[in-house]
Amino acid sequence: MKKILVLSGSLRKDSLNTRLAGYIATNLPDGYEATSFDIGLIPLYNSDLEGDNTPPNVQHFRDALNTADGVFWTSPEYNYAIPGVVKNAIDWASRPMMPKNSIVGKPMNAVIATMSPTNGVRALADIKRLWNNCGGYSVMVYDTVLQAAHTRFVDENGAESLEPIAKKAIDLCIGNLVSAIELNAGATSLANWEALVASMK
Repeated sequence: MKKILVLSGSLRKDSLNTRLAGYIATNLPDGYEATSFDIGLIPLYNSDLEGDNTPPNVQHFRDALNTADGVFWTSPEYNYAIPGVVKNAIDWASRPMMPKNSIVGKPMNAVIATMSPTNGVRALADIKRLWNNCGGYSVMVYDTVLQAAHTRFVDENGAESLEPIAKKAIDLCIGNLVSAIELNAGATSLANWEALVASMK
């Protein structure tokens, strides 16, 4: 059974993004299971807390990343950028940078859920750019922002689901991440990272 770590970039109770993460986690294809981690448990990044001083929740987060075959982020957009809690989690995941951090070679997809009819694309671009910069592989086709997200959830036989257009879009995003995992799309990122490390010796 392959694992996808589904992460919400919102700490708010009843967050639209946490609800969307719940939909994703329960709608993975056969052969996949979802894992999760509350990134609100991670302290603010401080390089003094590395090595033997690494906080337990940081190590638990890294372990969750290391054991996942792929990652799926859902996140809001705050002030036209990613929330600080998302950047903080990525900062911790990218350390120690050498010889290989927990992001290197890891396929990832992301969706932004927002009440706005226009915003979201900046946060999406931020997450994917940062992931790639840290050596990961971001699914690039296609980028999805679930706008007016508060209108997209529906009840389906007692379980929360999405209206048909949103469901089709999110299911495609799930499928694209699964394809990246199955095709080992992160292999090039991993090989390039290993070449960089080797060149520094």
